[in-house]
Amino acid sequence: MAKLSYRLNQSLISTSFLILILGLIALISASAVIGEQKYGDVYYFVKRQLFFGVFLGLIAFWIVSKIDYHVWKKYSFILLIINIVLLLLCFVPAFQSSSGVAARRWLAIGPLSFQPSELLKITYILFLASILSKASFKQRKRIFGFPFLCFLTSLGVVGLIILKQPATGSLIVLGLSSLAVYLTAGINFTQLLTVVLLGGLTLYYFIFANESSYRLDRFKTFLSSHADPLGKGYHITQSLLGIGSGGLLGIGFGKSIQKFNYLPESHTDAIFSIIAEEFGFLGSVVIIVLFLILILIGFRIASRAADEFGKFLAIGLICNIGFQAFINIGAMCGVVPMTGIPLPFISYGGSSLIINLITIGMLSSIAKRAR
Repeated sequence: MAKLSYRLNQSLISTSFLILILGLIALISASAVIGEQKYGDVYYFVKRQLFFGVFLGLIAFWIVSKIDYHVWKKYSFILLIINIVLLLLCFVPAFQSSSGVAARRWLAIGPLSFQPSELLKITYILFLASILSKASFKQRKRIFGFPFLCFLTSLGVVGLIILKQPATGSLIVLGLSSLAVYLTAGINFTQLLTVVLLGGLTLYYFIFANESSYRLDRFKTFLSSHADPLGKGYHITQSLLGIGSGGLLGIGFGKSIQKFNYLPESHTDAIFSIIAEEFGFLGSVVIIVLFLILILIGFRIASRAADEFGKFLAIGLICNIGFQAFINIGAMCGVVPMTGIPLPFISYGGSSLIINLITIGMLSSIAKRAR
């Protein structure tokens, strides 16, 4: 059992760090042009990613991996309440970041700024795993039981706040991961149908009935991306051009054309397109396979967890990374609508990277105590 725990933990850490290293290599090229143009330094974003993401993230990973994951169960509700307060502070002008349209997604405290919605991917899963692990199997399957009503109510509260920011992509990832946790805990058809209907009606309202222009535009663009290639369909058109021009082996590291202000957010949300352009189909497959391996390791950790809390927590955490990765890749390939979700461990962004490394730290803690 000790050997199994060791192998699971080492596989988890090795795969995660390999994706992180490949992401840093990709970022060197993807961020070079915008770094030179805006800050006079081709390595500007790489340096910031190394310090604010990798350095701080690895410290957080090491600390969390050393803590028995059962400790978090005691404070899960308090952590969720604190996270909700942080989400609400994003609407207070004094705490808003000066990042334009995304101001209500970011919380600025002095010189530091971060996205509370990223942290919610951990705190909400902790809360849900705690609630479900304390209830019996029969209690979880009752439509009017406390676990299910608590799940619907809590997800509804945080969901409305996130939609108002707006951060629809983050809510979709959180909703899918939460549903995966409840499916693991035991959900009947009526409960599943209730969640799907309520989720579908909520998204319908905020996309269509609420006349939210940017959400509706993204959905229409997804249905007909080539209808306006120089306007609303510009982003996906340029993304597909980058992916298509990579061919089998790519045009070579550092030789991307799309990063020269053709592809928006080339170093953040759209970095997969740059990877496909420079490293081709084979390079893209390597990234996708590594994420699949990481997800399978996460599922293996969940199946060998010492208790139900560890099992539910591991499922939710690894699903966060998995859904986020494949929604991002799917959006860049035109398979799903654009959501603005970063690619885990690879896209530029300190908040996202630190949260992902903390996630790996928690999974490591569960793996060390595997059956």
